[in-house]
Amino acid sequence: MADPTCALIVWRTGHSLLTLEELASAAGLSPELVDVFVRYQLVEPTMNTGSFPLFHTSTVDRLQRILRLRQDLGVNLAAVAVILEMIERIEELQTELRLLRSRDGQREQSIRPVHKSRHAKRIQYTPLSVE
Repeated sequence: MADPTCALIVWRTGHSLLTLEELASAAGLSPELVDVFVRYQLVEPTMNTGSFPLFHTSTVDRLQRILRLRQDLGVNLAAVAVILEMIERIEELQTELRLLRSRDGQREQSIRPVHKSRHAKRIQYTPLSVE
């Protein structure tokens, strides 16, 4: 029978999940600081395995964004939460806008041939006379 710890590590790796310590290491932070960000709900675990939370690898990017806001702009943690929420909303709206533009482009392509035929040059038809 396989060691459950080894099986969990293989499963986590396959699902791109990190422990708090691995996440902190990947982001170049202390586990204590990452834990503070978790308590302020600036980052949230993807899942808990009972004794420890697991985070998606994309959380590293979020931590780096938090650090830039804190260090470069001097933003407090409450403001970081608001800014991150606004950034996420903007990204959602941009995705929605791209989707709508894509649909509009498809609709316009299906309409365009009909539209062009209306403005096609008119040809005069002269019936042939039968003698």
